[in-house]
Amino acid sequence: MKLVVLKNIDIEDLGTFKEAFERRGVEVEELKAFEGEIPETEKFDILVLLGGPMGVYEEEKYPFLKEEKELIRKSISEGKKVLGICLGAQLIADALGGKVYRGEWGKEIGWKSIYPQDHLEILYRDELTVFHWHGDTFELPEGAVRMASSAMYKNQAFRIGNQAVGLQFHLEVEPEGIEKWIDAYREELLSENISPEEIRSKPENWKKLKVYGDVFVEYFLRL
Repeated sequence: MKLVVLKNIDIEDLGTFKEAFERRGVEVEELKAFEGEIPETEKFDILVLLGGPMGVYEEEKYPFLKEEKELIRKSISEGKKVLGICLGAQLIADALGGKVYRGEWGKEIGWKSIYPQDHLEILYRDELTVFHWHGDTFELPEGAVRMASSAMYKNQAFRIGNQAVGLQFHLEVEPEGIEKWIDAYREELLSENISPEEIRSKPENWKKLKVYGDVFVEYFLRL
């Protein structure tokens, strides 16, 4: 089975999900969408779209976003599995007709709880602390089922049938990756009055996040 992951910025990658997919026999290839690397659908079985600081509505500034949306629609129409993380989830929502917009309650950054619903409630049962870094939110596209909410935003995860899943939060991120984010997005943290230490968090949060991510990968492959 072949998985293609599209990066929207170099510093945001597949994180712990890469090893979790490969351990289950999935071949993983990372492409840089921001450098025009958009694959043909016959090249993969699973499409994963990662995060980035841009908005889905900034197609003029980032023309590769339009190509990604077209790829999402084509992939779903051909029966491929599709997973979107943060910006990737918003791209799925937008591509399928859901509205994406600036969150009215501000940015959600750092370690915060989500409340699982639907399939995720079966996986995790209770609320869990995960990592967030986003300022936009979205409405569910037609036919989507909500799978998680937070105190700030009701749509934190969704699925479309047994084929596509969008996660607004991050289960895949690693401590090494977060250091890159802290460095690249330092001005954003300052403007939000968030210290790097809050972002780095405690070792137990990272251990739990890796377990949550591994459980999710198993679920997604069996979906």
